[in-house]
Amino acid sequence: MAVGIFGASLVTWRTSSALFTDTTTSGTNSFGTGSVAISDNDSGTTLFNVTGMKPGSSGQACIKVDYTGTLASTIRVYGTGETATNALDDWLTITIDEGSSAATTFPSCTNFVVGTAGIFNSTLKTIGSTYLNGYGSWAPSSAASRDYRISYSLSSSAPNTTMNSTASVTFTWEAQNS
Repeated sequence: MAVGIFGASLVTWRTSSALFTDTTTSGTNSFGTGSVAISDNDSGTTLFNVTGMKPGSSGQACIKVDYTGTLASTIRVYGTGETATNALDDWLTITIDEGSSAATTFPSCTNFVVGTAGIFNSTLKTIGSTYLNGYGSWAPSSAASRDYRISYSLSSSAPNTTMNSTASVTFTWEAQNS
């Protein structure tokens, strides 16, 4: 009887392994990422190195920012490392305008055409220091350029306590994909 049960099990096992099969494939799938990339035309130099200011002093410089990424992004400008002595940053107004320019050399503002005026227009002390509290709404979806004009003005009301003072900031442009 034990041989009969074993034989029946063997027949069942052999019978259940007799299947027809077939497959199809989708081919090799690939996944890749896009990029966010910006640069500017300042060759690593500063926009301003101003000395000898007095109440009423002003000036401007322009910079071209190039977006070469492949992902739609929003670009904002903000200030990092802002410092000042004798509260000079309370009396120094910074204005940042977005636009376009025919100038090909940094920091020329020749024929600058304002697109969005005053994306920032306040004292240096109040400039945002991160992307989240930065300025501008330029949102390229492919390679593009934008010019920025940054102007400074020392208030004609700046007190004597601002004599022999200094202020500094690094203007930073940052792109984040949408």
